[in-house]
Amino acid sequence: MNNQPTAQLKKLFIATTIGLTTLLSACGGGGGGGSSNGGTTTPVVETPTTDITTEFGDYLTDLVDGHIIPSYSAMQTQAQALTDTATAFCALSSQTSGDLSNLQQSWSDFNQSWQAIQWLKVGAISDDNRIFRMEFWPDSQEKVPEDVDDLIEDHQQITVTAELISEESVTVQGISALEYLLFPASTSNSLLNAEDKAKRCEITAAISENLLNMSTEILSDWQATGGNYRSEVINGTGEFDSVQEVIEELVTTWLEHIEIVEDSKINEIVGTESPGNPESAEHYLSDESLLSIATNIDTIMTIYTNDDGKGFDEILTDFIELASVDNDITASLTSISAQITQITQDFDSYEAALADDNGRIALSDLVNEMRELIDLIDIDFTQALEISLNFTSSDGD
Repeated sequence: MNNQPTAQLKKLFIATTIGLTTLLSACGGGGGGGSSNGGTTTPVVETPTTDITTEFGDYLTDLVDGHIIPSYSAMQTQAQALTDTATAFCALSSQTSGDLSNLQQSWSDFNQSWQAIQWLKVGAISDDNRIFRMEFWPDSQEKVPEDVDDLIEDHQQITVTAELISEESVTVQGISALEYLLFPASTSNSLLNAEDKAKRCEITAAISENLLNMSTEILSDWQATGGNYRSEVINGTGEFDSVQEVIEELVTTWLEHIEIVEDSKINEIVGTESPGNPESAEHYLSDESLLSIATNIDTIMTIYTNDDGKGFDEILTDFIELASVDNDITASLTSISAQITQITQDFDSYEAALADDNGRIALSDLVNEMRELIDLIDIDFTQALEISLNFTSSDGD
């Protein structure tokens, strides 16, 4: 297309504007008595106020300060509460079912705080096997019950402390091991009436303190008063070469987490026929699997929108001007959120949903919607932002 007439019109407009400004200056018009520069005015040329690196930096700042550090802070707070509750429970001369319920609830509170930040795999959580020490799952070979039982048997004459726990297998150090102790399949292993309940209680308190120690270390690593990993992530320094590399790493772990929730937490549990595989669910003993999935999905939405901060939705719409991509992703996220909410309202437990025809249809629909979201992020989203992802589970071996 020939743009010459348009260019001539632009030149004519600029020349006319300059001429009028000069005339107004000569006549004393155009303002309230400002200084004169001889009757001439220099046109103001607007320049872009931001670029994609700045946009990414703003996103990372809001994500770290609005989600990551607050989530780790909440986890540390809940770990302290869990440790205090376990210590108090074990100190009682005679525990009641109400006392045990309080301890179980404290475990649940900590677990949900972990589920809200489970997606993140950079920083201190990725060091020293902390991810698996925090929660060993999936456990296809049932190592957690086997190793916890061995720990109980082998330490009857040895006091089990948090320090000792931290040196044991990852299978006995975290959330899964605590769930096995607090929600036993057999009442004969309950903290209320097991023959070795004192030892079980001792180990429960030690694991709780181990979780507190890890939570404290992770939080400190992110804070400015500690390792200040916050600065590295926001500025793309330290182990990162650029802000874009940070974005690519976080989007990769975000997408990987969606895949894990879709596949390992839902699809594999639904199986091919009723009643599915409930015993393989993340929290089969406590039956908190659906609650954890709901927390995961809420976090998946938070990572995209950054709540009240600079989100990917805003970058796509206002900066890149690809509102259609944002509309597709937002619609998918909204549908997924509504679906898990409906499932948790319709069924009292994951096992009940898995055994019900309508429940299985709803869970399968949720899987399909999450797969559509995965494709949107893996293709449309990454192309729009011009970023490359690292290896994810969807890539195969």
